[in-house]
Amino acid sequence: MTTKKVEQEAAFDSNRFVDTFWNQYEQSLNQARKLRERREDAYLNAVKETVKFNQEFRGSLANLFQTSRQTSTELVKGVSSNLAKRVDEKQALRPELKDQFGEVSERIEQLTMAPLAAGVDLIQRIEENFVEGSENYVKYARERRNGWQKVSDEYLKAARENHKKVAGRLEESRKVLVSSK
Repeated sequence: MTTKKVEQEAAFDSNRFVDTFWNQYEQSLNQARKLRERREDAYLNAVKETVKFNQEFRGSLANLFQTSRQTSTELVKGVSSNLAKRVDEKQALRPELKDQFGEVSERIEQLTMAPLAAGVDLIQRIEENFVEGSENYVKYARERRNGWQKVSDEYLKAARENHKKVAGRLEESRKVLVSSK
C-alpha cells in the first residue's frame, strides 16, 4: 500500500470514529428527551385518571346520599302515618303537627346537605385547578426546553465539527512526525 492511501484510510477512520461517537451521544440525548416527555405525559394521564376516579366516587356518594334522602322521606311518612293511627279516633292529628314534623325533617336534610355540597364543589374546583396547573406547567416546561434544545443542538453540531477538525489536525501532526523520521 502506498503512504498516501494509508493516510487517507487513517483520516477516514478518525472521521468515522468522531461521527460514531457524536451519533451515539445525540441518540442518547434524544432518547433522554423522549423519556422525559413520556414521563410528563404519564404524569398528566395519572392526574386526569385520579380526577376521573374521584368524580366517579363523588357520583357514588351522591347516589348514596340520594338513597339516604329517600329513606329519610319514607321514614317521615311512616312516622306520620303511625302517629295518625295512634291518635284516638276522637282526637284528630292536627295538620300543623304533621307539617311541622315534615319541616323539621326537611331542615335537618338541608343542614346536612349544605356542607356536603359545598365540600364536593370545593374539591371539584381544586381538582380542576390542579389539572389545569399541571397541564400549564408541562406546556411551559416543554416550550422552555424546546428553546434551549435548539441552542444545544447547534452547540452539539459545532462541537462535532470542532472535534473533526482536532482529529484532522492530530492526524496531520502524526503524518508530519512519521514522515520526518
